[in-house]
Amino acid sequence: MDRIVFRNANLVDGESPAQPGCSVVVEGARIAQVTPGEVPAGPEDRVVDLGGRSLMPGMCSSHFHTTYRAVGATPAPSLGLEAPIPILTLFAAQNLELLLRHGFTSAAGSSVPGAIDASLRDAIEQGIIPGPRLYAGSRELIATGDAADVGLRTWFYELGNLGSLALADGPMGFRNLVRQEIQRGSDIIKLNVSTGHAVSVSDGRCTIEPDELRAAVSAAHRRGRKIRCHASSRESILECARAGVDVIDHADQIDQPGLEAVLKSGSFVTPTMLFSQKLLEALENYDLREISAADAQQLPFQPSGEGGELMVRRMREDFDNMAAMLPELNRAGVRLLVGDDFGTQPIPHGTYGQELELYVKQIGIPALDVIRWATRNGAEMTGRGDELGTVSEGKLADLLVVEGDPLQDIACLSNPSNLKAILKDGQFFKDELD
Repeated sequence: MDRIVFRNANLVDGESPAQPGCSVVVEGARIAQVTPGEVPAGPEDRVVDLGGRSLMPGMCSSHFHTTYRAVGATPAPSLGLEAPIPILTLFAAQNLELLLRHGFTSAAGSSVPGAIDASLRDAIEQGIIPGPRLYAGSRELIATGDAADVGLRTWFYELGNLGSLALADGPMGFRNLVRQEIQRGSDIIKLNVSTGHAVSVSDGRCTIEPDELRAAVSAAHRRGRKIRCHASSRESILECARAGVDVIDHADQIDQPGLEAVLKSGSFVTPTMLFSQKLLEALENYDLREISAADAQQLPFQPSGEGGELMVRRMREDFDNMAAMLPELNRAGVRLLVGDDFGTQPIPHGTYGQELELYVKQIGIPALDVIRWATRNGAEMTGRGDELGTVSEGKLADLLVVEGDPLQDIACLSNPSNLKAILKDGQFFKDELD
């Protein structure tokens, strides 16, 4: 079996501080050896002297909307209706390949129309298209009359096409929808359980009942699947933790009781702060009470009037709260993840590294911890922690060779030209090594 012998690597293994002068041997699809110093090589081995370049695990985007493209600027009555399903599928395939080119060898879906994620997961596994390992997302399950089921959208729903959304009511309704999403191939099922985070003005409500949430979690867990929830408000975060939700997305209003509840439940949290920051930067430059309808069309999500002003004010409060709480969550041991609403107008696909920079350079999280969120924690969330997420003997060889040291300057991961090699299953997707 052909082997690749990496020598003189600055090893960033996803768990520990950097270890210079290491060797890593890849044999087939797996990591065969990790050791300080050099290892002997056979005549058939490919030997690569990395010259001190960093060798690290492939990353995982744990909140990824595969079909998003300029969402907020594209007219549509609902998410997932921006284009026909075949075109959205092509968007998704392009986005997934781009994600892989930026060093993310795994991804977890976060709401998608049809069975696009499940289909592309299978296409990637069969070698039909390139892309990361995809933990397939579902449609976003909502209750009648919740934050996403109000206003002008409702007339369109009566035609029967809800795009990325699916309506349910009562424990049995949510249980049945979870089963349907599993039948369609989803690995992780998403629910929307609160207002806020630009879906609507945050009003603190939990938009589904506790028994509905528990029924959804039970139905997923009985079938070996996971549940993730859009949960921005304090109440919704607590309800998610009590119900055993696997991934809490956004968690903008988390406080000390929420922190303690999440620690107790073991839920993962995706802070998704880059979207909020970039949206606020765009919107806070305008007086939304006076902006014209024409000018509003040039803004992300077109908030205007008093409602738009209130939404922006609440978003600022929520962003500042998460900026203060995130270091506390990290120090307390909450299992944090990376991933955001890439493909919305404020943060287009391909800007993935900016999220990592935000956490390190503005929020003050140690770079090693952010790398752990992006590698080890992502692997554990998708149920692959025994095979992915760290550079360890016996694990699958999803690896990056990086020009620079991400523990010294996380920004080196923002430019894909710094990725000199990308391996998935021990095979080179990108190879610019000497």
